[in-house]
Amino acid sequence: MGSQFGVQRLRLPASVHGRAAAEFLEFSDLTDAIERQIWGHEDRCSPADYRLGVWRDTRYELTSLFFVRDGGRMVGRAWCQLPLKEDLNRATVRAEVLDEYAGRGIGRRLLAAATEEAMRHGRTVLSSFTEHPAGFDAGAPDAVVPSTGRGALPAADRAVAFARAAGFELSQVERFSELVLAEHDGGWPALEAAAAAAAHDYDVLVWEGVPPVHRTEMAGLFARMSTDVPYGVDHFDPAVWDADRVAALEEQLTDAGTLPLYAVARHRASGRLAAYTVLWIRAAKAEIADQDDTLVLAEHRGHSLGMLIKLANLAAYRERFPHARKVITFNAEENRHMLAINEALGFRPAGYDGEWYRRLA
Repeated sequence: MGSQFGVQRLRLPASVHGRAAAEFLEFSDLTDAIERQIWGHEDRCSPADYRLGVWRDTRYELTSLFFVRDGGRMVGRAWCQLPLKEDLNRATVRAEVLDEYAGRGIGRRLLAAATEEAMRHGRTVLSSFTEHPAGFDAGAPDAVVPSTGRGALPAADRAVAFARAAGFELSQVERFSELVLAEHDGGWPALEAAAAAAAHDYDVLVWEGVPPVHRTEMAGLFARMSTDVPYGVDHFDPAVWDADRVAALEEQLTDAGTLPLYAVARHRASGRLAAYTVLWIRAAKAEIADQDDTLVLAEHRGHSLGMLIKLANLAAYRERFPHARKVITFNAEENRHMLAINEALGFRPAGYDGEWYRRLA
């Protein structure tokens, strides 16, 4: 590997406009190029203003970005994200290069820069993830199985080999699913009727962002999202949420040109929120929505609330965005209940993400 492959740190500009944004926009274009080379399409690409908004440092997370050039061309990138309220021993790192630059040690150099950033902040556990389109043989004798025993990744995949060579272990496999809305132009009347009958003690509310009056209660549900979902052997701390953190998330998403569209279930007798789901809709890519969290509190399960609120949010998305085309989402392979809801709605597997970890000490 030649000395021309030095790692540089990316400085975020004030906006995506003007000459000062050129390097950031090149980094964003490289990120899209890497997603396209993995997936063959742009579903997992993001607008530059979204990336700028979510990559800015906040009171809750620091993000460091690195890149490598070959001559004048940016050919590899890495990042290191550091949570500041929980998981204070942990950093999330990732390094990727364009296919034609594989095998030159660029990825290793980028990963080393991200790891050094994590260690400089006293972090001793690294998280990472890899992306894999569907179609490989998960039952192959050499398939890499996570600690959960559910799902698998192809051992020969370059990203898998890179992670294992760097000392990472596979904790969990998440299914990446897509819902093509045009296949359900008539909606889901039978699912809606059954869910409404089972959830007769609950009302559904739809919000564009969390109303300030509900931020404290939603903070409690966000915190439960960090403890109630399945994890592999690599466990995370319970997230620390309050009304201020919910407000900060809303502000961050607004800055990133993103609308969080919520559907929540409210228990009529108590007036308490029992479940929520959220779609993230980026203004510059509103035809594809990201299905983010869905949570039903354990004490309110058994009433089809997960199905009820997902249906309500899908209807709200299609009403507000007539050109809505697709919804994409992630679920742990062992999360059979949520996968069953998504499958009933018409979500189909498009790929898998590997969730990896490495202990530095």
